Order: sequence, then C-alpha cells, then structure tokens
Amino acid sequence: MTSAAPEIRSRNTGARWSPDVHASLRARGYLPDGEPFATGGPDRASLPLISASGLQVVAKLFPDGCGEACWKNMIELWASPFGERRQPPGLPRPVEYLPDIDALILERLPGRPLLEKGEPDEDAIDDAMRLVAGLHDSGAHPPRRRNAKRIVRSLERKTDRLRATAPALAVPISSVVDFLRSRPMRDSTLVPCHGDFSPRNVLVSPGRSALIDWDRFQLADPARDIAHFGAWCWAERVRRGEKPSWSVLDRAVTAYDALRPSARIRERLGFHVAAGLVRVSESLILHSPEDALVVPALAAEALRRLEAA
Repeated sequence: MTSAAPEIRSRNTGARWSPDVHASLRARGYLPDGEPFATGGPDRASLPLISASGLQVVAKLFPDGCGEACWKNMIELWASPFGERRQPPGLPRPVEYLPDIDALILERLPGRPLLEKGEPDEDAIDDAMRLVAGLHDSGAHPPRRRNAKRIVRSLERKTDRLRATAPALAVPISSVVDFLRSRPMRDSTLVPCHGDFSPRNVLVSPGRSALIDWDRFQLADPARDIAHFGAWCWAERVRRGEKPSWSVLDRAVTAYDALRPSARIRERLGFHVAAGLVRVSESLILHSPEDALVVPALAAEALRRLEAA
C-alpha cells in the first residue's frame, strides 16, 4: 500500500500542498520528484514532479483562483513566435491545467532563476533583454491592456488597500501616485509584456534562458518591463542593506535600445520606474513585512526619478 504523501510547504511561500492536492496529482500520474524550489513568488507554490511517462514537470498551485487565466496566457504565447516556433522557446511548454486544484503543469526546464545567481552581470542582463525584446516583438495577444491611465488607476487601488493595512507606509506611496496622476504621460505603441519582469522570473541554464510566471501577461509600454527589471534590482539592493545603484537599469536600457531602438523607452522611463517602485513597495508590505521599513526610501527615490524626468 502506498503511504500518504507528506504535506509540503514551499520554502518562500505560504501556499500549502495538502493531501488532497497530492491525491489529485497522483490520480493523474504525477509524483513528487525533489524538494520544493528555493525561489518562488510570495503567493505561489511550485513543486517538481515526474509524470507516468517519465516527463519532468512542475506543478504551480494558484491559491487565488488565477490558474486558468495564466494557463490561457501561456497557450497564447506558446502559439506565438515566442513559443514553440522559437529556438529555443522563450517559455516552458504548458502541459495541462488541473481545474479541481487550480494548478498548472509545465515543462520543467534545467537551470535556476537569475535571482539565485546574485545581482545580474552585464552578460546576464544582455541575455535577459534579448529574451524580453523577443517577447515584445512576438505579436502575441494578451487579454489585458495596461496603458498609462490604467497603470495609475491600478496604483491608486493599491494605495487604497495599503491605507487599510499599513496606513503609515501608505503616506509616502500616496505622494508618488499623486505625482503620477498630476503628470499624464502619452502612451507609446503597446506590445506584449511580461508584467512582472525581474531576475526572479528569468530562468537561466547553459545555452538557454526562458521567462516564467505568466499570470500578469499584458499589453503595455515596453518601458514597463525594462523599468520594472531595473527598479526591482535597485530595491533589492536597498532591502539587503547595500549601497543602491541603478547600474542594472542603465545596462538594461542600453542593451534594449540596441535591440529595439524604435521603442525609445528612455522617454517614458521615469514614469515606469516610479510605478515599478510602488509595485515593489506594495509587495514588500504585503508579503515581506520585515523588509517594509525600506518603503519610504523606495518612495523617495521614485519621486526623485520623476522630478529628474
């Protein structure tokens, strides 16, 4: 008789792999194949599995009911030039969606997220920019659209939620959002964007890189992805108590400009860097409250970038 599978908690998430989840996976022929990944989102759990046919896969559990939307995003991308037709594909192959447990089964690629290698060096940044530039040129059709007005509205909703959960920290964030609201920005041509582009979501292995975690796939200004990558790295330095530097963003912009000069992302970078720092601030407050003391510094830098722009 097969013993019951132990309950497994992803090390960086609060999501729980309950016996019911394991039972559903086993019923479909998927068995655990190693420890939960060391790097993960704050609200997602991912577990390495092996299928009955020997295929190495990953199960990603969505406790918030967003699994089906993410599955559709990946199917759209897989059918685009960024997916199956690209050599190598720019994302893992989607295998199946399990609605009863709201989980995705994805091809398991070798390698680890860029985050685990420390701050990205110039070669890693250049490689990540080639990857995201390919996404921006893919012609895929995300279901969501995020122009400048919608970004500001989204940040306003985030600020409203923070006023209820962390009123003191909501004050500096509100100043940034007020500034963004007062300075309307003209949109560029919107392109397929990752929506959460950072070293956390770039999977790196010898000879191949891929983007993972597609629940925020959207049509947006290409500057949004590049700015978020740089803002995330700047904030990560502050969070670790290190001297902040915009060297990652500077290199990313230079590399991206060489690939897609017509995008002219520098013209709108200040807006999107500030928006990215607000998003990182909200994530710290909600998911890493022990690090939330850095939020005023992030807000101050967002204002400084806006004023300089």
